[in-house]
Amino acid sequence: MSEVDMKDRAAGVVQAGGSGFETLTFKESEAIEIIARLRETQGDVRGRAFIVNLDQIIVRLGARWEVKEGLVHEHLRKSFTQKFQEPNWCAQLQDNLWLASTIGVGSRQGALKCAEIWHDTGQFFVGDISDTQLPLFEVLVEEADRLKIRQIDLNTFFDRDEDFGPKSAVKPLGASGQDSAPVKTSQPVGTMTTMNRPVLSSSIIMIGGKDLHVACGVEPVFELKNLSMIGHRLEPFVIDRTGNVQLDSKALKGMDWGDREKVDLANIEQGLQLLRSRSPGQRKILIVVPVAFSTMASARSRNKAIADVSKAATDMGMKVLYEIRGLAGVPSHRILEVISLIKPYCMTVVGHVGSELRAIQAVRQCGFSGVCLTYDGVERSQVVLEEYLKDLSMAAKASAGACMVQGFDNLRQVAVARLAGVSHASVKASALQATGAR
Repeated sequence: MSEVDMKDRAAGVVQAGGSGFETLTFKESEAIEIIARLRETQGDVRGRAFIVNLDQIIVRLGARWEVKEGLVHEHLRKSFTQKFQEPNWCAQLQDNLWLASTIGVGSRQGALKCAEIWHDTGQFFVGDISDTQLPLFEVLVEEADRLKIRQIDLNTFFDRDEDFGPKSAVKPLGASGQDSAPVKTSQPVGTMTTMNRPVLSSSIIMIGGKDLHVACGVEPVFELKNLSMIGHRLEPFVIDRTGNVQLDSKALKGMDWGDREKVDLANIEQGLQLLRSRSPGQRKILIVVPVAFSTMASARSRNKAIADVSKAATDMGMKVLYEIRGLAGVPSHRILEVISLIKPYCMTVVGHVGSELRAIQAVRQCGFSGVCLTYDGVERSQVVLEEYLKDLSMAAKASAGACMVQGFDNLRQVAVARLAGVSHASVKASALQATGAR
């Protein structure tokens, strides 16, 4: 989760079949060298290579991470050398990922000791972290720049020789009709690790003679006072299949109402399908549903959206927050009228106003419980970012009472948003899928 653009680093984490494994791709030369070493030493054979995700420590350290980063990794290295002798080895894979190869011991013993190192490091730098999800993953080398990872449940993780077999039997996904390891039941992904693995679902719709690929990314939503994940935001992605080009926000705003309605309903359908596919333990309490004002202004599309969302929320025991978009130029009395038709079927409604201060004032006294802003993505130092977000937060709270920021690229920005007084935040699925968490 470095401030450095991850396009020059990890290329992303994507779903990789039904085995529970996911694929983590790197572009950074140092990481690729480490993967080559792992492959050469066969450290990934029989489940004897592990990755520890440091996101939880990074978030708790907040602004101190820049100073503590080197100390944390040095602490991990020293703890490892105290517990393991050669030929076991470890390395910093990237800012928030630490890799350990424990080829000299059994896989379960290696996993247990890596878990001890994680807990000891957390205790040393941020205090007790025993109540958090263990961010430990088993690792297989898939390609020269690609790893397969799967989260470990220590209650079910035992010596893996029989699972992985000889090195020659380990094949990349897609090299044959089956995954290289059987399915294992694991605990739900923890709050902070979920962000690194956004899930997408998609469908095809026809608009203006063109096939559009509408995909939904489920983004994690955080309540920042306690830095806890409370829900999921259904973020739409629309791709013109003719040129394989993703439509930007301007193109979406330019759609006529009927076309935008199709996009919104397809996004809702795919997002609810994704949430239903998760176990109850993997779902949080809140669904944030972005939808255009024009879609909710139409009785037909509003009734369809509300019916589908309300049924899914009831079935899954979740609450609903509607995020109304496309408000520019809409009279306040018309917004109030539409919101009054939505509120009986949800927990609350917020208005999306982009990322400009003047747009926040336009939704004052429109009946919203809060304002949702889109982070503009401009690279800023931590101090400048905090001041920028503080201005937005103060304006949003004065206008509607609460401030949610959508579109962050990494957990560091979320931590800064907390300092700036932002009440809720989400990390965009597009950034996570394209580049991994910074």
